[in-house]
Amino acid sequence: MVKRAALRFVKIAAAVAVLCCAVFSIFTYSPALYAEVTGAVKSSKKLPSEVRITNCSLPVQASLLRVVDSIARVDSFSLCRAEVIKAAEGIPEVEKVRVKRVGGGASKDKVTQIAVTERKPVAIVHSGKVFLVDKKGVRFSPCPGTFYDLPLLVYGGKAAGDTVDLKVFNMVKKAARVVGGAFFHDISQIDISNSSEVNLRFGSSDAEYTVAACDIDGRLVHVKELRERFSESGSEPARIDLRYRGLAFTTMR
Repeated sequence: MVKRAALRFVKIAAAVAVLCCAVFSIFTYSPALYAEVTGAVKSSKKLPSEVRITNCSLPVQASLLRVVDSIARVDSFSLCRAEVIKAAEGIPEVEKVRVKRVGGGASKDKVTQIAVTERKPVAIVHSGKVFLVDKKGVRFSPCPGTFYDLPLLVYGGKAAGDTVDLKVFNMVKKAARVVGGAFFHDISQIDISNSSEVNLRFGSSDAEYTVAACDIDGRLVHVKELRERFSESGSEPARIDLRYRGLAFTTMR
């Protein structure tokens, strides 16, 4: 029994050795075959160096072209898909990209198409410098000459990395939906520089409404009622403090 097992093992080992020698010989003495196989593997990761960028603004397109050009200088005939995606993700205004080979129109040559999804701003943030922020809190620069009809978020603390904590901002936005109407759209400034309170300003007045950060849901209804009352009377205090339950302190102009 032991001899049979040993004999079987020797036969298997010999077969594996012969197979390895055959493969080695093919690749050693058939450079054309070797080049074809390795070329196919490499080409699956490469893209044509001619680039077409779509679905983005001109400033973002220019930024992306610059980084793609820097990659193309290394290999003027092709681009690496992973490198293109990594370079695009390094541009703050870009949320994601789709990279693929496409036909070059009348020409049979292929081109690299980069379809861009830009970040959509939800607020203008002021924290020593003005910039935009998307729903995930990622900061990016505004497009020169573009008007953004968004609330100004005054953020006192330093942002961690390139992101801003939008927890309080989202609480205000959610509570504003319950209040209804154009309440949130009318907010021109949300000041969360003090972690315990939120100061709101509206585009139609200079009055400042202060509520406790932990009591936003219950207080926005009161803010709306007070704004309607002041609008009817034709006068509005400079500051209305609603941080205390059952009380409202006003500061006249």
